[in-house]
Amino acid sequence: MNEPESTVAGRLAAFLVAGRSAGVAADERHEAKRLLLNQLKASVGAADHPAIAALRDWTLEAGSTGRQAHVLWLGDTTTSEQAALLNAALFEVLDFNETHLGTYVHATSAVAPAVLAEAEVHGGSGRLVLDALALGLEVDLVVATMLMPNAYVRGFTPGVLVGGVGAAAAVSVLRGFDLETTRNALAIAMCSATGAMEAIGSSAHVYNQGLAARAGVTACQLAARGIETAPTAFEGEKGMLSSFSGESPDRIEGVLSALGRGRWLMRDQAYKRLPTETITQAPIDCVLAIRNRFAGAALPEVERLTFRVDPLVARVSAERFARFGTPRNDLQARFDLRFCAASAWTRGRFTLAEMAEAAYTDPAILALRSRVDVEADDRYTINGAALELRFADGRVETAEIDPFRGASMNPLGDDELSAVFRAAAAGVIPDAQAETVLAALWSLDEAPGVGGLVAATLPGGPR
Repeated sequence: MNEPESTVAGRLAAFLVAGRSAGVAADERHEAKRLLLNQLKASVGAADHPAIAALRDWTLEAGSTGRQAHVLWLGDTTTSEQAALLNAALFEVLDFNETHLGTYVHATSAVAPAVLAEAEVHGGSGRLVLDALALGLEVDLVVATMLMPNAYVRGFTPGVLVGGVGAAAAVSVLRGFDLETTRNALAIAMCSATGAMEAIGSSAHVYNQGLAARAGVTACQLAARGIETAPTAFEGEKGMLSSFSGESPDRIEGVLSALGRGRWLMRDQAYKRLPTETITQAPIDCVLAIRNRFAGAALPEVERLTFRVDPLVARVSAERFARFGTPRNDLQARFDLRFCAASAWTRGRFTLAEMAEAAYTDPAILALRSRVDVEADDRYTINGAALELRFADGRVETAEIDPFRGASMNPLGDDELSAVFRAAAAGVIPDAQAETVLAALWSLDEAPGVGGLVAATLPGGPR
């Protein structure tokens, strides 16, 4: 029988406790800051989304007592569990967040809301919050690496499935848990994992992401009160690996032995400049690259758009095209590569407006959507694509983007990331407030806590 310290949860706990004691390296702390800004960019335009309104009503009713943590951008206060849930939904609903290429995980959307909410309740310097975020993200991605790709193939949303574990890891660091309490928190989160991918394209997917963040907070609250579970929650016969994935247990040692050594997994993230999923970034960039060649000139009639993409992207695109049919809401539209390409060509840009009702009911966009082909080409990863655009008059234009700007191999600089946040915030919050948010974010490692950053996001700014 495995000793608790030698289990997956035990070894991850040892990494977290040691990391809290030693602190993380400056590069990882800075990347945590960038990832947090990316989530603020992803959520600033989401506050009026119908899915957020419904979840907001529910969280406020459920959290009517013990109000201590804030909901970003909206200003509501509620329990840390409910704040984590709603902030995670805000981070996820526009799919404007980051993606880890190797695991398809939006890790920060579950981990950051949990650590921010618990930091408001329990305190902790800005530097500690960033350390906790970095360590939690690394654990999240390590667990995902052991589960993927088979968990994805089986139908589980990666970020939801592992998000509770990452959130529990970050909160454990923030609260300074000892080894046993940390191990129990991780194992409780492992035993409460969920996330069926069938919810993609609906507001239930947004709720599921919130559940992951809340599960991490709850796991820590329970572990702090002495609740325990099987230390083999990950590798046991009925544990996370066998239940959700079925990947070989042999990969566990290789992944864990690399934990904290060399380049961290959290550094290999794709940041988005466009408010849609990662696999659509390069295709839209191809569309706009060709569209811009006609600046100031009449657009010729399009006969067909043919994309060449990673085989996984082609398979996912075909499945969603068949399952969704004509998009019925913006949540389906943003997960429909064909629709996004048609909307970008017709409108000559790609913003949130290109997935709003006026776009997904536009006969011209829908007609063009039916003339988009997506073909598998194993020369590309999810970061790249090629497009052949054939016009009715016989002309052909081509474009290739590989990798798109924002992918880990072609990263956005800090100034570029700030600029993307400003663009996302434009018309949503005052320009001066956006600058206050940026100033608070970039100086978070010198701040006494998260209060200044959270206050900067509230309606009307700091009070």
